[in-house]
Amino acid sequence: MSMDSGVEVLAKVPNPNAGPAFYTTASEVATRHFLRTVLNLPVPRIHAFSLDSDNPVGAEYIIEEKARGKPLGSLWHHWDTQSQLGLVAQLVDFETKLASVSFRRHGCIYYRRDLAKSLSTDGILMQLNSVSTEEFAIGPLTEARLWEGERATMKLDRGPWSSPLSYMTAMGINEIQWAAAYATPQINPYRSIETPESPDSYISLLNQYLQLTPYLSPGPFRTSLSHQDLHLDNIFVDPDTKKITCIIDWQSASVSEPFLQHSIPRMLIPVDRCSPGERLDAVLKESDAGDSNETIDLLSYYRNISRAKNEQRWTAINLHNRSLLTEPTSLLCGAWSRNDVFSLRHALIHVVARWEEIAPTTLPCPVKFTEHELELHNDELELVESLGEVLHQFQNDNLIPLGRMVLREKYEQASIINHRVKEMFVDMAESESQKALYSRIWPYQD
Repeated sequence: MSMDSGVEVLAKVPNPNAGPAFYTTASEVATRHFLRTVLNLPVPRIHAFSLDSDNPVGAEYIIEEKARGKPLGSLWHHWDTQSQLGLVAQLVDFETKLASVSFRRHGCIYYRRDLAKSLSTDGILMQLNSVSTEEFAIGPLTEARLWEGERATMKLDRGPWSSPLSYMTAMGINEIQWAAAYATPQINPYRSIETPESPDSYISLLNQYLQLTPYLSPGPFRTSLSHQDLHLDNIFVDPDTKKITCIIDWQSASVSEPFLQHSIPRMLIPVDRCSPGERLDAVLKESDAGDSNETIDLLSYYRNISRAKNEQRWTAINLHNRSLLTEPTSLLCGAWSRNDVFSLRHALIHVVARWEEIAPTTLPCPVKFTEHELELHNDELELVESLGEVLHQFQNDNLIPLGRMVLREKYEQASIINHRVKEMFVDMAESESQKALYSRIWPYQD
């Protein structure tokens, strides 16, 4: 939209899938004001907002200035290496500034006045002389997975939390409460296309997670605000000076311990078939080895200057066994809803198998998986990995799209190709029962 003054502005209304409209809007407004006034970081100015849907628009909204500059995604691949290195250095300065202010809690930033008294909590740990931070407080997380479906009306613990352990425990208890109230038997095609799995087995797995939780928390660390999705199109730059002019998409940004945050900006992580934790470990090993690949060179540079400029955060995100400790918590919320109990179980099996790396040698592991449970899981793992290899090959041959996303105008063509490729996959089966299984587990269903 254009104002009478000629200034271009954007209007945002909450997406129903993004989380609770009030908290999502209230937190984004306060977070961006905090970034601009306390940290002096380049984020779009908010001209007006409403936290109440009882207005002429009929919804909560934010009216903000249009981001200055051009999206980095339209320029990045045309830049020379020196220009890219300069941008990486700016990102490190940006992250260092985010980490410069600590908080007492894990949660989202709000204006204190917008939180109910029962939710209000002390916020900033490090007081800044030049700017008052008393108007801010830390409140509940707004991320959609804690509010979607039936969870929206449940009295779940969405924060804030005073320690990593309290956060990890709350995630498990929340999921047990949801599963006990709403989970119903469902088919896990990787195990059987005839016999449904019981929610009781899922709740039992969640209780095993809670038994392990006290040993998964690395201990107290300074919390800080982070941007959870630094991809190329969320960073705006001046094409002439190559300086960052704006960073957008702060919706659901939260304050947390660094080892729970993304370790490396998404724009610097190569895309392959590894899990996020495995991919990051591989990237860091390759950067240590001095790989000549351009992306690895940028990562090596990012790593070196992060370690020098932002040492405390770098130490936390490179914690020994970090992915082993944090992956179960990241996978459990909504695992039953998305029919992916496998990934949570796999993470817990890894914890148990590597128990001696986590706990003192004299402390026995409180959880044990039976030989039968491990056998069933390994059969499922074999099928999951086989499907992954086939999909990766199809992606390499450009038969299916990476990330399951296609342009609208190419959807019909993609649907036809998907149907043919699915037939190719099903024809690999050695029996009729296996064909039925392969057809059921194909991820791109009509």
